Amino acid sequence: MKENIIIAEAMSTAFNYLEDIRQRGYNPVILEAYIPEGYARKLMDEERRVKYRRIDYPITIIKENLNYEITLQEIKALNPRLILPGGEEGVIIGTRLADSLGLVGNPYSNIKAMTEKDEMQRCLKAAGLRYIRGKEVSSREDCISFIEETCVEDAVIKQVHGVASVGVHLVHGKDELIKAFDQESKAENMFGEAVNRLMIQERIFGDEYIVNTISRDGVPALTSIFRYFKKRTSAGAMIYQGYETINELGMKENELVDYAFKAVQAIGITDGPVHGEYMIDKDGPVLIEANCRVLGGSAPSDFLDKVFGYHETDIILDSMLNKEFHKEFRNRPYKPIRKGYSKDFSSETDQHISSSGIIPILMGMKSFHSGWVTNAGQTDTIHETVDLETETGCIYLVHDDDKVTKKDFEFLMHIEENYPKLMHSDEPLFVTPEDKSEITPEIEAIIHSDTETLINTLITYFKNGEKGKMPIPKKLIDNCPYNREIVSLIKRLCE
Repeated sequence: MKENIIIAEAMSTAFNYLEDIRQRGYNPVILEAYIPEGYARKLMDEERRVKYRRIDYPITIIKENLNYEITLQEIKALNPRLILPGGEEGVIIGTRLADSLGLVGNPYSNIKAMTEKDEMQRCLKAAGLRYIRGKEVSSREDCISFIEETCVEDAVIKQVHGVASVGVHLVHGKDELIKAFDQESKAENMFGEAVNRLMIQERIFGDEYIVNTISRDGVPALTSIFRYFKKRTSAGAMIYQGYETINELGMKENELVDYAFKAVQAIGITDGPVHGEYMIDKDGPVLIEANCRVLGGSAPSDFLDKVFGYHETDIILDSMLNKEFHKEFRNRPYKPIRKGYSKDFSSETDQHISSSGIIPILMGMKSFHSGWVTNAGQTDTIHETVDLETETGCIYLVHDDDKVTKKDFEFLMHIEENYPKLMHSDEPLFVTPEDKSEITPEIEAIIHSDTETLINTLITYFKNGEKGKMPIPKKLIDNCPYNREIVSLIKRLCE
């Protein structure tokens, strides 16, 4: 009979564990963490439905009971070989169960340092490592007190126990800080906890990196490094724009990895993965927060395989099952085989859409691997992006030629920032001539064509070497600089 391996919340990238477990001859079991009714529960239930539809074999799903002893006995009856936290919601219950059953994992006595940002920073300070000044706040007065005591003007206010940049605000000065505090203190966090505990930290200005590690017996090994691209919205929220893999370790990156290993050990990780977020400024690296589970973003295993030659859940499983594998892996040189990018899409406002040009744009890219985008075929409305849960898409790019991948990523960044109508629109793609007498039947037809169709037609024309008749009349192209720019952009995509 096959041994069981339990995944506490097999969501996001942790979903990849299920097939990896099967390939190793074990039986995967999903443990759903308890989340109270509310916004967080609604999001999680929807993600579970989407992910579970992809499972085409019988699988045991257990729901966490509020009575821990009931859950413990139910899991114990399965005699599991491993219990691994999957999504962030599974870190606490997964860690506790593994510890109770004497399985490989981190000590549950260390759970605060593993899940609470203020405790992580205290651990760094105690270990003599660079840390970020901050404090938990429960009132406006607490916020003002922190600003005055530290002389900090730029700060970050976030949830003590948070995930996916939900509820993270970058603020400058007291007024912005108080506004953000008032907003977040009234909202439940992503775990449905009634009391949303908040903390304020000094803001570090620099480049943000991800360092993913897997530890055994207190020794971490590097699995991957990424550099984030983020931006601040007009409302002060921090949203993702994407990331790129770091394929070469220079002096700065080696210093980051060394610091990351020490930070992982300082917060008490002995056995398991850490998805760590770090900032590098003029003073070097510093930990923003550690997430004691596999990286997020629903990164496809085949995308990671193309980039690194392996994927995260693959390495984590083998390391947790076999200490010797972990020892051999950590002694390998870090050498990704291709450059990889992820692009997160966003919307600045709530908007009605009738066409999505992003679909043919992605299909026309040489490096497009996979992903998803909200589009007019699914909905007629997209909402303002304020965090990872409200983004409008996430796609992955990889190609044998790293220059191609970089070019495609930069193209997407450029059009999202400067030509959002190319992505989603409820208006004609081209600006209509002001002189109505210039609107021929051909131009009239184009004006009433949807953006997706027009972009698809232009891509086909340029990829066929511009043979035949140009699908957009010269009179319309020359109508204004904007129209010329649109055609030029599509042509550039096809080069």
